[in-house]
Amino acid sequence: MMYQQTLQKLQTVTIAFEKWLNKVFSQQYNPFYYHGALPNFFMWTLFITGILLFVYFQPTLDSAFISVNYISTKVPFGSITRGLHRYAADAMMITVILHALRVYLTDRYRKYRWLVWYTGILLLIFMFVIGITGYILVWDERSYMIVLMLASALKQIPLIGGPLALTFVNGDLVTSYTMAMAFFLHVGISFLLLYGLWWHYLRISRPVTDVPLGLGLLLFASILIPAGVIPVISGKPAVLTQTPTEFPVDWFYLWIFPMFSSMPAMVVWTILFIITAILLAVPFLITDRPKSPATVSLENCVGCTLCAKDCPYEAIYMVPRTDHPKYKQLAVVIDARCAECGLCVGACAFKAIDLPYMNSQEVIAKIGDIMKEPVGAGV
Repeated sequence: MMYQQTLQKLQTVTIAFEKWLNKVFSQQYNPFYYHGALPNFFMWTLFITGILLFVYFQPTLDSAFISVNYISTKVPFGSITRGLHRYAADAMMITVILHALRVYLTDRYRKYRWLVWYTGILLLIFMFVIGITGYILVWDERSYMIVLMLASALKQIPLIGGPLALTFVNGDLVTSYTMAMAFFLHVGISFLLLYGLWWHYLRISRPVTDVPLGLGLLLFASILIPAGVIPVISGKPAVLTQTPTEFPVDWFYLWIFPMFSSMPAMVVWTILFIITAILLAVPFLITDRPKSPATVSLENCVGCTLCAKDCPYEAIYMVPRTDHPKYKQLAVVIDARCAECGLCVGACAFKAIDLPYMNSQEVIAKIGDIMKEPVGAGV
């Protein structure tokens, strides 16, 4: 009960913050209304700039650093393209975290939404692997240190750690095969990200995947300006006979390496395993009430299809009706798919659908109370 009260307060603050953003961006361009589409914008920016960088990049130990430096100094707009690629990666991580927080704060991760939550966790893991391997491809001192630390840390994982480390490095020594593996993981998992997104959208009938043009231009400017003002530069080239002792950390993707340097690798893996287990358990930790899918009133249903059209989880469909002389269709709820979100209740103008634990009047009253709350109420 306390969890539910806290969550309701957080929902109130979130909605109030969105209302304030409407005054800044207008309702049409409010970024919170496109919180799932924001990471997509930066993802496509990463794909496009990545293809442009790939034209000149050579994934070998001898040529990687030279080709990256050539892109930054000789290729027209190469430095800008590289900067867009780097800053889009950071921006994607920021917007993914904001997306996950909003989903959590608005209680949209439980019951039928568990698949969306699980695939979101998988996509986040993909992003970390893509980001880490991206830093390896630069092949400066930081890249070499990342390979050494990661190979050493992987070996500490019981049973699979040794073979996993050898597969990552492609043997006992760092060679061009190491670079080839990093390149394969960086590009291969990037395309696997698209497949993960398909699963992420699978149970949402009308996902918002794109931002409007005006917001897109603003987002592009947010990474174009830093790319021009603060160019991305490499460190010193990696030398296999010299092991670096420190490197600058990108806290969006490389935060795990300071952990590896300050505590045993097995402790770090244990912490990460516990965090992942908690995230996977989140949709099932709170059982404040039994599952109560929406119910349809035969007497009131007129077959208008509004509830079926508004349901984002395809939990309602229409069937032919023969028991009424006037109305030809009847709404049917798929219990296993119902997320009990109440959208169907708000869509129905005939009081023909309700949630058993809360009738339509209570749902509408609750929405009205939330919308009336001022910013910071209950905090």
